Amino acid sequence: MNEAKLEKQKQNLVELGVMDPSDTLVDYLQASYVERLVGKMGAWKQGWAYFTEERLIVLTGLLADNIVVPYRNIRELGKCSQSLIPIGITITYEDMESGKLVTDKISMMKRDKWIDFMAQKAGI
Repeated sequence: MNEAKLEKQKQNLVELGVMDPSDTLVDYLQASYVERLVGKMGAWKQGWAYFTEERLIVLTGLLADNIVVPYRNIRELGKCSQSLIPIGITITYEDMESGKLVTDKISMMKRDKWIDFMAQKAGI
């Protein structure tokens, strides 16, 4: 990934308040996420996933809260499918504000690479 593009994206994330200026942006890519509607029910929506040295950030758009998961809060990673396509990741983590365990689903290309990356960062 071009360093100039990474730096521009980092500045945008810092301005949004989802990334610390001292953190390093590793890579970003288009991804889908499950927008929770009622309980565990939800719908897949398009977004962007940003992998930093400290956290996963999924920008969800204007109407939904962005998903920000510090790797240290991840308790479990798994695989799932988006519709019938096996490209999804389930991430169970401790919510920073409530302290409760939350499970989110995201999907992206090269999911095994990103599962390994997050597992290494989370120490699981």
